[in-house]
Amino acid sequence: MIVTFGSLNADLIFSVETLPQPGQTLMAQGFTTEAGGKGANQALAAALDGAEVAMAGAVGQDALAEVALAGLAGRVDLTRVARLEAPTGCAAIHRDPEGRNEIVVAGGANLAASSGSVEDALLDRASVLLVQMENDPAEIARLIRRCRPARALSILNLAPAYRLDPEVLGLCDLIVVNEDEAAAMAGWLGCAPDPRSLADATGAGILRTLGGEGAELCWQGQEIAIPAVPCTPKDTTAAGDCFVGVFAASLDRGETPGAALRRAAAAAAIACTRIGSQSSLPEARDTDALLGH
Repeated sequence: MIVTFGSLNADLIFSVETLPQPGQTLMAQGFTTEAGGKGANQALAAALDGAEVAMAGAVGQDALAEVALAGLAGRVDLTRVARLEAPTGCAAIHRDPEGRNEIVVAGGANLAASSGSVEDALLDRASVLLVQMENDPAEIARLIRRCRPARALSILNLAPAYRLDPEVLGLCDLIVVNEDEAAAMAGWLGCAPDPRSLADATGAGILRTLGGEGAELCWQGQEIAIPAVPCTPKDTTAAGDCFVGVFAASLDRGETPGAALRRAAAAAAIACTRIGSQSSLPEARDTDALLGH
């Protein structure tokens, strides 16, 4: 099973002809609300791909809490999601006709979520611990340290980029970054941004996603590069989270890192062709069909 400690947001999605410039007011062509947050997105992506997933985090006691939880209900174990006296996390997303987006996130209750909601017995039962950087960094670091003695594989999606202590980075089994996050890490660590250099500097495995150029991995003595699956993007909002969640689900099933990368790339390509955040995430049968299984 996979344990995800992460963010749960209500996404406010504005469809615009062009992305706004500083000081500019635009009229949107459409507006929707949807469940989001990196933690919730990745948890749902893994669950839709067939994994058993337990979600830990926090929402508020406001109307947006139901929006944030709607996509996970019935698919993910939500018993460790706290209801706090803080606003539910919220993201404002501007999306243009080419699928590009701009996102502003207010952490809200996510920043008050406690890693103590993940009990030791759950870590001992899990095969994968999946965390991101939309919660309190101190709580994330505590959970990574607690995971080390457990059998669970710890995967940190360092998104958004936040400077964690090198000791904490070294306790992770695998760190997932995009190109911008890899560059930020390289600046902190004084090395090149390629996976091998980052792996040597941290002692952790590194998976760097490259958008339309694919992904590359340096982990467990292997260096693997895969191309992206060709697609015509409509909306890239949750594609990165889809990639991470499906990659984790594949590892949870015992697939090799190379096979997990290829499946994650296929799932992310499907997500890019669909509009929305969690509504864009594919089920396992969709990804199987694209892979020809």
